[in-house]
Amino acid sequence: MSSTPAHQAIYRRWRAQTFGQIVGQRPVVETLRNGVRSGRTSHAYLFVGPRGTGKTSMARILAKALNCSDLHDGEPCDKCPSCVAIREGRALDVMEMDAASNNRVDDMRDLLPRIYTTPSDLRRKVFIIDEVQRIKEGWDVLLKTLEEPPDHAVFVFCTTDSTSIRPAVLSRVQRFDFRRMTVAEIAGKLRMILDADGRTAEPEAIDLIARLAAGGMRDAESMLDQLLGTDSVALTADRVREVLGLVDEETIEAFLRALVSGDPMAGIELLDDLEERGRDLRAFTEQAIERLRTALVASLGRGAPDGLAATGPTQLASAARRLASLDPTHPGPGGLRLQLELALLGPADAGTSAMPPFPAAIERPAASTPAAASAPSTPKPAAPKPAAPPAAAQSTPSEPAPASRPAVSSPSTPRPTTTPQPAATPTATPAIPPAPAGTRTGPTLQLLLERWAEIVEVVSKSPPTKPLILACRPVSVDGAVVTLGFPEAQSFFKDVAERRRSILEDGVSRVLGLPVSVRCVAANVEVSPLPEDPDSTRLLTEFRRIYGEDVVDVGDVG
Repeated sequence: MSSTPAHQAIYRRWRAQTFGQIVGQRPVVETLRNGVRSGRTSHAYLFVGPRGTGKTSMARILAKALNCSDLHDGEPCDKCPSCVAIREGRALDVMEMDAASNNRVDDMRDLLPRIYTTPSDLRRKVFIIDEVQRIKEGWDVLLKTLEEPPDHAVFVFCTTDSTSIRPAVLSRVQRFDFRRMTVAEIAGKLRMILDADGRTAEPEAIDLIARLAAGGMRDAESMLDQLLGTDSVALTADRVREVLGLVDEETIEAFLRALVSGDPMAGIELLDDLEERGRDLRAFTEQAIERLRTALVASLGRGAPDGLAATGPTQLASAARRLASLDPTHPGPGGLRLQLELALLGPADAGTSAMPPFPAAIERPAASTPAAASAPSTPKPAAPKPAAPPAAAQSTPSEPAPASRPAVSSPSTPRPTTTPQPAATPTATPAIPPAPAGTRTGPTLQLLLERWAEIVEVVSKSPPTKPLILACRPVSVDGAVVTLGFPEAQSFFKDVAERRRSILEDGVSRVLGLPVSVRCVAANVEVSPLPEDPDSTRLLTEFRRIYGEDVVDVGDVG
């Protein structure tokens, strides 16, 4: 491996120069090496994967392999004049271009003369184009060339998002997917770099860098280069946190306990201390989310025992939703600090808004059952049991059950239960309650549609969620799960709504008086017709105000 000046970054000094030096991409390496060995190579490749996973390095190694004069079992020698020229960036027949700044039609047209010109020094010309997802109209210029390229030209396209590339282009290239590297793979290469440079580091420090890299080797090497430049002593985990502006694990743990247990003052004091020490709240939030995810997985029985996991998956999931819905880039007053404080207040707010109506709805049947039990005279010993609603429901199949059935319909029917006529109707009346009743575990779609204008008004008070609630429509209700549909042409709204689902759930629960969960889907939605009553005109006006003239019946959700 060639030596470069010491001031250059580590990731440049340790960039892979052969297939065998690539870390974590064994399937891609084996396929390309076999193709070069057998001479069955493609004229166009597409490398897809997260940033920092070796796509551009693999493209340069492939260019070496296609032009190496001393190829060994599909591996370039990295010593012949062709390999050295490519490694040092002197090869005129290997062209690298960044499509992030060169994506116009004219930029693609400038490539055509170079593509059809024969190579000057190498056997084959290789065109490496990075960030090709930024190319739009420029593909029109290259499509014909990709379909019928000259024999000496090879294209290697690199991208982090293949969904933005036309299907016509995807059908003309050979695709390879690069995966994120594991913590163990990144840590292994970092140890090799440290040993070669004669430096030492704590295992905890190396693992911390590997986790922070989030699967990208380039990010890990860049952080290591920054850390090694600070001093010459052994690298410690505390030093890593200090240089990178991270928060110690004890503070993260204390904040999450305040978040889960509903102790906002303890959490606010921790935030004050972090700001006094100059810690980045965005990095702190990312650390807290990662720690909470680990605890949530441990609470489900996977992984090592965790003290925070003993809280239970329900409370951990609620806290995780509040943190995941934060917007670190929000430029408004308060910024991320205010959002973290509101997240700390989440448990108390949820307890006062959505939960109290639910016990009240359950207590109503219990309050009416004593009157129902005293009116009819039945010799059955089961008569003292109507104090709890389940007892009335269990007596339904038996023969003398009409005495206890009116207790089920009593919340919606204020009539006395002494008359035997209502005994035949209770099985049908609870199915369509005119208002939220304690006999249901969730609302009905009809109730949701009738109260939808109020829900929109409540949720719209939060500016970040106003466009979301205006873009969606109620689709279905399954128990306590409310499904909101977003137009397929605006499916990006669904992704944003998933991150702010807790706000939507709180708004719907406030209006309906029942705790609900919200599920967001992207599909063709169906708006049920409004009931023919004096309020229908008002409701239709509200819907048209929200949706414009788009209130029509469409196909069912698939």
